[in-house]
Amino acid sequence: MKRTLPLTALFLSSSLMLTPSVLAEEVESGTTQTTSTQTVKATEALTPIPPAVQKTMDRLFTLQPELKKLNIITSRELEYDQSFLVNLSDRPEEKTGNSKEYMSAYLRFDKKTGELLSFDIQATAWASEKMPSRQLAQDTAERFLTEWFGAEGRKQFSKPTGYINHASAIHSEDGTTVIWRERSVEFLLLLNGIPIENKGVRLNVDSFGHITNYSYTPVDLDTVKIPKPDTALPIEEVKKNITTADSIILNYVEEQPEEDGRNSENIKTKPVLRYDLNDFGYHAQTGKKVDQKELTSVQSKPTETKIALHPKGQTLIARSEEEVKQLLTKLFDINGAEGTLHVDQPFNFPWQKESFYLEYRFNTEDGQVTAYIITDRKTGQVYSASLSTNREQKKQPAKITKEQAFTVARDFLETYANSSTTELELQQDTFEESEIPSWVDKSKLPEKTDHQNDKYQFYFTKLHQGIPVRDHSYQVGIDKQTGKVVSFYLFTPSEKVELPDSQNIATKEQVLATFINHKPLKLKYIWPWYMDQQAPAPLLVYAWDNSDGFGYVDALTGEYIKEPIDQEDE
Repeated sequence: MKRTLPLTALFLSSSLMLTPSVLAEEVESGTTQTTSTQTVKATEALTPIPPAVQKTMDRLFTLQPELKKLNIITSRELEYDQSFLVNLSDRPEEKTGNSKEYMSAYLRFDKKTGELLSFDIQATAWASEKMPSRQLAQDTAERFLTEWFGAEGRKQFSKPTGYINHASAIHSEDGTTVIWRERSVEFLLLLNGIPIENKGVRLNVDSFGHITNYSYTPVDLDTVKIPKPDTALPIEEVKKNITTADSIILNYVEEQPEEDGRNSENIKTKPVLRYDLNDFGYHAQTGKKVDQKELTSVQSKPTETKIALHPKGQTLIARSEEEVKQLLTKLFDINGAEGTLHVDQPFNFPWQKESFYLEYRFNTEDGQVTAYIITDRKTGQVYSASLSTNREQKKQPAKITKEQAFTVARDFLETYANSSTTELELQQDTFEESEIPSWVDKSKLPEKTDHQNDKYQFYFTKLHQGIPVRDHSYQVGIDKQTGKVVSFYLFTPSEKVELPDSQNIATKEQVLATFINHKPLKLKYIWPWYMDQQAPAPLLVYAWDNSDGFGYVDALTGEYIKEPIDQEDE
């Protein structure tokens, strides 16, 4: 089984500390005064708590009595969103490190109304490697939601959904590790009985039945004109018009799991040719496809260019620290640079198998050069590498053109791409701002900044019979000043895969009919944003319902195949 690294994380150091989700904006440094939650004194670190906020805190302490025992460390207001923050802890500020037992909490309220917007609780006494069951998470979250909003207020939210697993840890220098596992449950806000996407309540529950995290996105409906459900076309009429060619996409996958197998080397996979849905939904009143530019403030115009390749199939191998140093010298010409090579051991949770990878980090003594390289732990085969330098040249205009850089990138792949890769598709995105909607207050838009990158990035996907192979990709970064390769990701298959023939496959019309028969279309509201501004009203759309999981259509058989689900999600 090949082990493909996510492109977004290829060139970052894996020297990480995993921590539970905490509202980073709420952390306040500096000297603070520990104060009882019952008697709050105004100090440099403590802004007086508004009466409306205090009233809500008292209610919360009734449902979460453990918070009563904590001291207020900081309290302050945020002007940009009119919220009020309170940081609680039972650990004095002067104590550092991870004590054996402690609890901290971060609370966020609407400053004017006192409404609770979020809280996050971290307690070592609640640490556990056990994942709460789906039923426990659902029952606990349901109970809290009903107690907090009341039986009548509970009706404004949907049935529970989500059930996403979370794992986090604090790994101390003394070798001890504190681990938390929890499951999140989401309740979408309902308008006219229809859910609003990304609006509502999300709750995290641990294996002891504690609510560890709460977040709520309220909606002010006083000035909002909500599209009524009775204005929607009959769903059958919408289904009849779903015939646009770009509503689905066709891709190969070389190693499609036949069952859930995360963290496993032995999971069975097979090559497939699959159709997937590719749309944001359909306007309920017109049946027209929702355009991406209606939902986002920045669009990308993807362009695909087919490239013939004659790969030499050379491999990059580094089985030891000495070989890593030699390879970095070969790749990035850092010969003679004085520095230190570190082997970064990634943190693994106890239930995970040993990482497939080794990550090396090289730093020069003057701190001007850093290089990373990721290899297969067993074979030493190189998956990716990158070089970064601290230099003023980054702010200067490029010395080489994108065309010149592409030639270098192509030559690099000619040397090191897998021997089966004879045709590639170059994906390039041209980002441009969409037309500013009429409802946007232009005076509140941020000033434009020029984020000039110091390198050209080229992304490639293998083609087979002219069809992209989704899990067989490459990336090459070229320095704009030197014209040299400074980062790359290479696809590294474990064995040769025979992809199926794309002749005589199901038609797009047949595939759309299959999706319609297996995946329901349901009404929902989507609320568009532009930068930091929200539209005055949501859109009413028909969207594919993924509450029962995701799936695809096998292009060879025309069958709908449900994606495997993590067994812990059952």
